[in-house]
Amino acid sequence: MANPITRRRLLTLGAAFGPFIRTSRAAAARGPNFLFLLTDDQSYATLGLTGNPFMKTPNIDRLGREGVLFTNTFVTMSLCAPSRACNLTGLYPHANGIYNNQIRWNQRLPTVMTALHGAGYRTAHIGKWHMDGDDRLQPGYDYWAAQIGQGQYVDPRKNINGQWVDLKGYDTELITEQAIQFIRSNQPGQPFACWMGYKACHGPFTPAPGYENAFADVEFKPPASYFIDDPGKPQRVRGKGRATVTRPTKKAARQARRPAAQAEAMTPKQWGERERNQYRCLMGVEVSVGRLLAALEEMKVADDTIIVFAGDNGFFHGEHGLHGKMEAYEESLRVPMLARCPRTIRPGQRVDAFVSNVDLAPTILDFCGVKQPQPMQGRSWRPLVGGQPGAYRRRDAFLYEMFGAEATPEKPTVKALRTERYKLILNLNPPDIEELYDLKTDPREMMNLALDKGNRDLVAQLKRRMLEEMRALADPAAPLVEATLKA
Repeated sequence: MANPITRRRLLTLGAAFGPFIRTSRAAAARGPNFLFLLTDDQSYATLGLTGNPFMKTPNIDRLGREGVLFTNTFVTMSLCAPSRACNLTGLYPHANGIYNNQIRWNQRLPTVMTALHGAGYRTAHIGKWHMDGDDRLQPGYDYWAAQIGQGQYVDPRKNINGQWVDLKGYDTELITEQAIQFIRSNQPGQPFACWMGYKACHGPFTPAPGYENAFADVEFKPPASYFIDDPGKPQRVRGKGRATVTRPTKKAARQARRPAAQAEAMTPKQWGERERNQYRCLMGVEVSVGRLLAALEEMKVADDTIIVFAGDNGFFHGEHGLHGKMEAYEESLRVPMLARCPRTIRPGQRVDAFVSNVDLAPTILDFCGVKQPQPMQGRSWRPLVGGQPGAYRRRDAFLYEMFGAEATPEKPTVKALRTERYKLILNLNPPDIEELYDLKTDPREMMNLALDKGNRDLVAQLKRRMLEEMRALADPAAPLVEATLKA
């Protein structure tokens, strides 16, 4: 087990944990507390509860066992800053304006946190903020403790309430301790909302203390699809900017199709160690969840605190020859999400309905009885977990968007529609091959059915369904997709 930060060590950090601003704002009604734990680059199947064969995550799993596990949570765009903006605003990237990592945060954007702050909640942002390396103290928070951009795992530098502080220690542990100290400083009877943005498990991977040698006996190797030259994928997926795992034979090495000038060559052993280190980072979060639950129980607020644990985006572990995210395949879109609140969420639930990161903001405001500061594109999943499933309008489709370096809201790189059975991917900017996958018969998305002329009617049907979703979301790229129907 990783050793928690000791009390003596905390005292040496000084300004790192304060001052904690106490406010006299009174909430109109005492709502539940809100604690949000957001991990980085965590794919769905990385927890014991989501079926990972070697990860032992009893603390994180407890959130789902004593609350709800969502088995079909998708992000609207699989990239750090856009995903965080979706969680905060309840809006798609094309609507909130954060559609890549290089866009500075618009401080006029209403968010779930500013709404809770205005309703009398004490609010905190602790950890990763990102947003083009935005280093400003953001409005609407009583406590602010964020790093620039990705930050670093060891000895991070952070903006603590407007003062830059060089901290000593491991970032995951520091974030957790800051959150516990913030919660402890809360006045009795006043609700709090604490947003925790972990760097874990984003690369470059520095294992959590105490887990440097974990999973040494687990065999990690690239999946079979890593080495397949698939003509059904667009050009950027088939060959550009991907890491190369060199097979042991010279013949296989010659067959590797990725450009050497853009590739990071690794042996299978090196690949496996990199995979282990990512999981080792995640174990620091597992320990932290245990500490947070213990602290909430000690303060007798655990039953009145909505805890949501989620990933900011999925991650490729070699599938389709990829290492990273953004592409519209399942490993990138699907994230773990669990929620617990004994007073309001019935325990032991598994929800298979489509939910999204744009749903977080309206859901939390619904639980807390706070009015939305603006119309949101997400929908509250409170009825699903609170015993009123009939009051929830289930999605039969989910829209995904991706913006590359030269893309704009009007000209996205990718638009994708995911239904229960099919996924349609339109590679628009630059124009490239269309993709259609039958997720029932081909869950790993290895056979592009759009190449079969017999599926033209199905492709057209899904495009029309995509346009319905886009028009409902006031998506400015709708004419671009409409043009593909006329081509």
